[in-house]
Amino acid sequence: MNKADDSLDLCSVKTFAEMSGISIEEAIDWVDNGTVPSMRLADFRMVNLARLRADLFKGKKEFKAGDYSHA
Repeated sequence: MNKADDSLDLCSVKTFAEMSGISIEEAIDWVDNGTVPSMRLADFRMVNLARLRADLFKGKKEFKAGDYSHA
C-alpha cells in the first residue's frame, strides 16, 4: 500500500454506511454481528477497510454474520 492509501485503513461505521449506500443501522448490525471486519480504536468501533479490501482482492464474494470476530 502506498502513502496515499494510508487514510483508507479504518473508517467510522457512519462513513462506511455512507460509502456503501446502506443505513447506519444496517452498518452497525454488520459490525456487531461480524459481517464486516472491525476493530476498536480508543472508544470507537471502526470498520477495518484494509482487511476488507485484502479479502476482496483474495476473491471473497460473500460476507455473512460471523465471518469476522472482534473482542
